[in-house]
Amino acid sequence: MNQSDIQLRLYRAILLAGASLSVISIIGNYISAFPLWPSLKWIVLFFITVLAFIFSNNKKYITHMMFGVFLFLICFFLPYAFIDSGGSNNNAMGYTFLLLITVTYLFNGWRRLFLVVTLIVVFMGMHALEYYYPEMIAVYTGWNQFVDRMIQIPLLLLASFLIILRFAKEYERVNQKLSTFANFDELTGLYNRRIFNQALEEIIEDNNELIHLALLDLDNFKKVNDKYGHYIGDEVLKELSALLQKTFGFDKHIVSRWGGDEFAIIYYGRKDELIQKLENVKESFRTYVSAYEETTGISTSIVSFSDYDIVSQTLVAGDHLLYKEKLKKTC
Repeated sequence: MNQSDIQLRLYRAILLAGASLSVISIIGNYISAFPLWPSLKWIVLFFITVLAFIFSNNKKYITHMMFGVFLFLICFFLPYAFIDSGGSNNNAMGYTFLLLITVTYLFNGWRRLFLVVTLIVVFMGMHALEYYYPEMIAVYTGWNQFVDRMIQIPLLLLASFLIILRFAKEYERVNQKLSTFANFDELTGLYNRRIFNQALEEIIEDNNELIHLALLDLDNFKKVNDKYGHYIGDEVLKELSALLQKTFGFDKHIVSRWGGDEFAIIYYGRKDELIQKLENVKESFRTYVSAYEETTGISTSIVSFSDYDIVSQTLVAGDHLLYKEKLKKTC
C-alpha cells in the first residue's frame, strides 16, 4: 500500500461525503425557506462529486482530476456560496477549514502549496468584497440563518470528523503493514533477523538455563531450485516455515528466517523437548520435499545459551555444530 492508494481512498470518501452533504443541504435549504438559487451550487456540487467518483478509477489522470475538483471548490463553489448564502453570517469559515483539511491530506508538493495559498487568497478576497461591496452579498432573515446554521454546522463537524477518522484508520492500517514488514520475513511469515537479534539482546540479561538456540539449514536445496525453479523453491521454504510455525508458534519461542534457506529458533524449555520437536519437523518436511528432491532435508544444531559466557560464542558454537552435521551427510 503506497501513499497514492491511501490518497485515492480518502479522495473517494470525500467525494461521497460531498455528494451526501449536497443532498442534505438542498433539503436543509428547503426547510430553511431559502429561495431556489442557493441550492443551485449544491446541485452542481452533487453532479461534480458523482462524476468525479465515477472517473476516479482512471489512474492516468486521477491527480489532475483531483486538482481540478478542488480548484473548482476553492475558486468557484466557495465564493459563490459565500455571496449567495449571506457572506460571513453564514458558514463560509467552516467550509474553508474543511477544504484546508482535505487539501492537506490529499495533495503533496506544489499542488498542496498552490491550493492552500489559493484558498487563503480567495478567503481574504471574499471578506474584502463583503466589506467594500456589501450590496453584493445576499441578505436573509434571522430565522433563515438560524435554521441554516442548525443544519449546516453539525454537518460540517460530522464531515470533518469522518474525514479525519478515515485518515486515522488509513494511518493505522499503514502502520500495521509497516510493523509487519519491519518484524516479519515477507516470504515465510516468520520473524526476521532484526527481531531475532533483539531477542538475543534480551537473553544477555537472562541466565535461565532453559533457553536454547537451534539452527536449521536445508540440504541440497539448490537442486530443487535448479530442477524446478525458484517459484517451487519458495513454496518449499514456505512449507517448512509453516511446519516451524505450527510446531513452535509465536507466543513463546522466536522462530526466524536467518537468511536464504537458513532458519534460527530461540527455544524456551527443556532441550529434550526441542530435540523431539525438531525431529518431527524433519520427518514431516522430508515426506513433503521428497516429491521434488529425495536428497533434500534439514540439518540442525542445538546449543544452550547457559553454556557460554556471551551470545556470540553461542552463535559460533551453533554454526560449528551445524557445519559438522552437514559435513557428515556429504561423507
